[in-house]
Formats: sequence, structure tokens, C-alpha cells
Amino acid sequence: MVGRTGHISRRRGTSTVELAMVAPLLIFLLFGIIEFGLMVKDLVGVNQAAREGARCAAVGATPATLDARIAGAAPTINGDSLQKTYEYRAFDEASGTWGEWQALTDDGVENTAESGDQIRITLRYPHRLVTGGLFAGIADDPDGGTITLNTAIVMQRE
Repeated sequence: MVGRTGHISRRRGTSTVELAMVAPLLIFLLFGIIEFGLMVKDLVGVNQAAREGARCAAVGATPATLDARIAGAAPTINGDSLQKTYEYRAFDEASGTWGEWQALTDDGVENTAESGDQIRITLRYPHRLVTGGLFAGIADDPDGGTITLNTAIVMQRE
């Protein structure tokens, strides 16, 4: 019996060593999955906000109105952190190409893009990594622990 008991305790020790070797990898993977899920959640919010802004711009909304609509369309992200760019470009019938992107402005009533022009809403959002330094290697700003999420939506002015 003494030999048998000694054999069981050696097996238990092996399991503990195996767990100690595998546990850090499993924890790292778990935190990676959580971080990726939070990043995708923010990216979906940024995409939704850009789509809402492009849709409003397509019907003539002014840049000030776009700011409010974009902030309201993304309640899960910090709207103050969004970097927004509103642009438009016209199609040149003579050359058959699109012109250069220009800043979208307004005349006090609606935006200055004409019917048929393309309008592009570009949003950039600094997503803060909740895991801090664990995934700082993928961050745009390793010291700040952020990665920039970008999206651009183009729609035609109605």
C-alpha cells in the first residue's frame, strides 16, 4: 500500500505542474477574447455613428446637425473622443472621374454638397485597452494604452 499511495501523490504533483504551465496561457487567451470583444463593440458603435451621419448628410444636414446625430447614434462610446471629418466630392462628366475631396460646409440651411455628389463621413475613435500593458504591443499609443478605430462611410447626396 505504501507504494500505491506514493504513486498517487506523484500523479497529483504532475497535474499541479501541468496546470501551472498551462494556466498563464489560458488566462492570456481569456483576457485577449475579452479585449477583442470590447474593441469590436466599440467598432460597431463607431460604424453605426458614421452610417447615421452619412445618411443625415445625404439628405442635406449641416455639419452641426451631423455632430449631434453622430453623438446620439453611438451611446456606448464617448462622443467627445470622436475625431470627425466631413467631406464631399463631385463627379466630373467631362473626364468621367470623381474630383478631389473637399470639406463639407453649409449655407446656414443645408450642407453645400449638390445632388449626386458623394459625401464621406470619417470617424476615428481611441479605444482604451482595458487590459492595460498586457496587450500594449498592439496599441497605437502603448504608453496611453489605446488603439485607434477608424471607419469611413460614403453616400450619395440626394
